[in-house]
Amino acid sequence: MSRSLFIFAVVFVSLMSYLSGCKKEEPELPLEPIALIKPDTTIVRLFPGDSLPVEIQFTTDRPLNWVKCLYDIDSVSGSYTPTYPDTFFFVKLDTLDPRINRYTWSGQYRVPDTLDPYDVIRFRISFEAGKNSFTTGQNYPAGIVSATKEFRIDVR
Repeated sequence: MSRSLFIFAVVFVSLMSYLSGCKKEEPELPLEPIALIKPDTTIVRLFPGDSLPVEIQFTTDRPLNWVKCLYDIDSVSGSYTPTYPDTFFFVKLDTLDPRINRYTWSGQYRVPDTLDPYDVIRFRISFEAGKNSFTTGQNYPAGIVSATKEFRIDVR
């Protein structure tokens, strides 16, 4: 009887360890500070007048101060250095109480009808989080962090 009980226990423990080992938990947070959800690629090809849904997730270990996206329309053939003179969005987040370290921005960008084929619209997404001073009750390290990500629309 003890031999059958031992075999049953071994089979039971093996089965339970196999079942618990199969569970793979995905992390809830994105693994990058700025994640492009929509579009899901960094190069998009659209026609003039088309709309592009945009969804961006920001994640950091410090409270966000602001998030922004600037864009620049490149209609020059040849060498061009973007200066990002136009603002697509800017959201100030340091006035929220409690402060947050995760934020999702959603919106839409409409490609201007006046663009020609082979023009390029370049976007630069960035954020700033944290602060240089340390206050009582602060549960994150002092210092400011930032991140930047770029994507573009190639006009057809």
